[in-house]
Amino acid sequence: MTSFGRQLVVTGASGFLGSEIVRLAVSAGWQVRAFVRDPQTKIDGVQMFVGEITDFEALSRACRGASAVVHAAGLAHVYGHSARDYARFKLVNEEGTDNLVKAATKSGVFQIVLASSVSVYGLSAGIDCDERATCRPRGAYAVSKWRAELKAIERMAKGGGSLAILRLATIYGEGDRGNVARLIRALERGRFVWPGSGLNRKSLIYKEDAGRACLRALECPVCGTSVFNIAAPPVTMRETVSTICQVLGRPIPRLRIPGHLLKAVGVISRRMHDPWQLGQLLQKFTHDDVYDGSKFNSTFDFSPSVLLSEGMRREVQFIRANFDSESLESFHATK
Repeated sequence: MTSFGRQLVVTGASGFLGSEIVRLAVSAGWQVRAFVRDPQTKIDGVQMFVGEITDFEALSRACRGASAVVHAAGLAHVYGHSARDYARFKLVNEEGTDNLVKAATKSGVFQIVLASSVSVYGLSAGIDCDERATCRPRGAYAVSKWRAELKAIERMAKGGGSLAILRLATIYGEGDRGNVARLIRALERGRFVWPGSGLNRKSLIYKEDAGRACLRALECPVCGTSVFNIAAPPVTMRETVSTICQVLGRPIPRLRIPGHLLKAVGVISRRMHDPWQLGQLLQKFTHDDVYDGSKFNSTFDFSPSVLLSEGMRREVQFIRANFDSESLESFHATK
């Protein structure tokens, strides 16, 4: 199916993933409509639409006459646990998605790609999760993404069409504001201490490959609602840290936190209701988080193309080019 002349709405078009989708879509010949919050945002070669994801009328204007939508807008990297934080996730991720699908279908757009997250599965318990795994989301972000999926499925069931829900593994690359960027900075500053053996495995996906997957789902739509994991082959934490250190030109850290101390920290943190989220962070770092992306790869003849070493080189280069030590602290503090 050719993309030339087709109108594509991308929500969150100025964000980490959304901007990559826009770049790739323009290159592929789509006529892109970028939906953004900031009226000052300008993106070359695309038509701009400004509004909040909660603004039904603004979304309807963007969707009117369009052929397809990639919904990449969302709230992430907010680590609080207050009622206000939960309410923000619910408003943006859950209700915002419902609003978008409603606006799209009422405007006659019935081809939608929803950028979701593997966080909806919860802890993977050491197994490789495929799409048949039961979702047990933990935390405000994961719960909001899971409920957003359910809202979208419910909306699409009423009107038909194609809904591809892409559960993306941890995305890294230039502009990353998440755990990979923090790990790079810790290694660069010599502030990293190994928790555990480093043999646990993680699924990652470079942002260009994540963007390609979103567009691939549009080019070969599947009727009805389909759910897919998007992930590159898993790597151990030892491989990830070694790769980053090689790119940074720094030695691989040797200091380790013994297993019995990790358990003690976890116990103390739980008893204190995890005020610093140490238990969660250690659990996240030392567990397997592996997601099987073979269903999407075989359905769409797709494979991630950017190697870990190249993706990390690009992210390190971006961080070093754009942030000095002072501005980087602000960059992470305001996520």
